[in-house]
Amino acid sequence: MQGTLRTAHLVVGAITVSAFLVTGLVMSGHHPALATLDWGDRLLFRSRHIYILAAGLVNLALGLRYALPDGAGRRGAAIAGSLLALASAVMLFFAFFAEPMAGRAPGALSASGLYALFAGVMLQAAASLRLARGAR
Repeated sequence: MQGTLRTAHLVVGAITVSAFLVTGLVMSGHHPALATLDWGDRLLFRSRHIYILAAGLVNLALGLRYALPDGAGRRGAAIAGSLLALASAVMLFFAFFAEPMAGRAPGALSASGLYALFAGVMLQAAASLRLARGAR
């Protein structure tokens, strides 16, 4: 399981960082040009673009030093965190294309992706923490 999740984080991270580059090209070729849009509309594109980068970098970082902790509870938390971080990359990629095109409606997909990324990292952190077994 550890090797599979490590590989998944590395692959999803690399693909997501590549998707960040592709969405940059999409923004540069957007018609009408993003520079001609008002600031709010440009911000919709740019924020979703940066969210993709964040998810890609987090997944790459998780994959570089991935190790499941000992203990069933901590192991379960780490696995749940991994699945949330991996899912966040997919949600944030699709949010880039869906939400700016829909106008200024609330971005449920990007919000879900950001919450999943946050929860995934927090679960990973909590699973990795070790409590001191007594002061010396």
